[in-house]
Amino acid sequence: MKVAFNKYINLLFFSFLMLALVACSEDINDSYFDPKNPELSMDQNEINVPKEGGEFSVNISSNLPWRAEAKDTWVSLEGAQNIQSGVLTVKITINRTLAVRETEIALWITSDEKKMIKITQAPSEASDLIEHYYVKSEGQINADGKSWATATTLETALDKAVRGDFIHLAAGIYHPTRTIANGKADDSKDKTFEIHSNITLIGGYPANAAEGSTSDPVNNETILSGMLGSDKVYHAMAITAPAENGQKVTLKGLTIRDGRAAASGTGSVAVNGANYFRYYGGGVIVAKSVVKMIDCNITDNSSGVHAAGMYIFGGATVRLENSTVQNNSGLTTSSNGGGIFVDASTLYLIDSKVINNGTTGVGGGIYSFNSTSSTYTYIYNSLISGNNNNLLGSHPTRKGGGFYGRENSVTVMVNTTIHGNTGGVGAGVAIHGPSGNEAKLNLISCTVTGNIALTNHGGYEGHASSVINFHNSIVSGNGGAVEGYQPATFRNSLFGSTIYGAENNAIPGLSFDPASMIEALADNGGKTNTCLLTGSNNPAQIYGMTSEELKALGEGFNPPVDELIITKDQIGLSRTGKKTMGACVK
Repeated sequence: MKVAFNKYINLLFFSFLMLALVACSEDINDSYFDPKNPELSMDQNEINVPKEGGEFSVNISSNLPWRAEAKDTWVSLEGAQNIQSGVLTVKITINRTLAVRETEIALWITSDEKKMIKITQAPSEASDLIEHYYVKSEGQINADGKSWATATTLETALDKAVRGDFIHLAAGIYHPTRTIANGKADDSKDKTFEIHSNITLIGGYPANAAEGSTSDPVNNETILSGMLGSDKVYHAMAITAPAENGQKVTLKGLTIRDGRAAASGTGSVAVNGANYFRYYGGGVIVAKSVVKMIDCNITDNSSGVHAAGMYIFGGATVRLENSTVQNNSGLTTSSNGGGIFVDASTLYLIDSKVINNGTTGVGGGIYSFNSTSSTYTYIYNSLISGNNNNLLGSHPTRKGGGFYGRENSVTVMVNTTIHGNTGGVGAGVAIHGPSGNEAKLNLISCTVTGNIALTNHGGYEGHASSVINFHNSIVSGNGGAVEGYQPATFRNSLFGSTIYGAENNAIPGLSFDPASMIEALADNGGKTNTCLLTGSNNPAQIYGMTSEELKALGEGFNPPVDELIITKDQIGLSRTGKKTMGACVK
């Protein structure tokens, strides 16, 4: 009986289950069921966004659940999933580029059909992208550096700074902590202040700088020192920033010192396709970059081989304004380019001084040379003085105590005084370049005096295949059996005691006496010292070029010499109405 009862119960349960399934089937196929057609719309299908970005609302109407998705990460969404009509919040970040940027937001109910919202954002201007960092010698490495109150370290600022940014430095002494090539070099002496981007560094702020402080580098010396305890780094500063259209590295109000480039055989570090040799450029080494230095002092650096003060190579362009390169020394018996070595690059030296540098080779002050490529040097309103290429004894054949231009060098000097330099020969200036690799040197309104040759040619020494032209210039009062070595041309210029006219012709009946007609180097106003012409009936004050003639001469050079430079003298006095030779008309 029990078995029969269980069968009855199971049959009854099965019957109820079948009835339920039939009922469900009838619901699914009910002809009265009418599913909704997707209906999705928004109150705008395009958003124009300013460069600052911001938050924007889009009203969504929908009869079914919907979703939204942004194509790019600079757009974020809130309310991107909703089961009914609602608001989509669109957040746009600042556009830190110089180009318009566009993207889309997709909205959908099903994947068969999507609606799009177009986003167009305006570009920033270059000035919008600039950040300012503030640095003190006691700054905190983890501080943001966005104000003097939260000053950071120079290492942190250099890490953070990108193209166009500014770094402001308070007075004090800074030492490098990271090696060149962004720390990849493995020699501790490769530590350097590496300028890897086209940024601006400004020193000269007070040590206790606060909001509103201004730069005064004369009274607030800001020193970037290559000292590592009792040792020194190979380069106090290495500039590796790539050349970019309209961009440059700018350095203002800095003293760069205490670097010591190595002896030969110590190798190099490759950065941006250039080999930064450890034995060149104790103070500053720069390749391929565009650099402007203002109110800077490159001093007390040395080298075991070449370029104690500054090495400019690899197609770099460097412009020094109101700056000084001084007291830099080559330490071995074959060191060249004590102050500046320009190698297949371009140097502009303006209102600046290259003084008291020394080598044991050639080019005590400035050395310009590359065996295969042109090197360009433009020196305006400057002083080259007290340089010596005989530091370790008498080398009677060493050339160019002040300036030495070798193969493929092209040099133009205007309103420049070359005084008190010492060399074996060509103590003031010298050039050398065989046929096919000629050196070219033009001196316009320059004064070459008081230079001392150990052997001969205290003023200048030329080369048979190269060219020296003196225009409206003075070469007189230099030590050595002969003032200079021909060939050279003198146009409206003075050589020794002889006055030359416009056609390189000696004017008879005239004579110049340097002992009574030109003074010693002194501060006569302006940014650099000069030598004044003195005495009555001084022919150097009468037979020079007019300002109009000088202007026309300057226009013939490539690049042309600016009219505001060539029609004035070294200290900024006008040459209008005067025919005075040399660097100073006062």
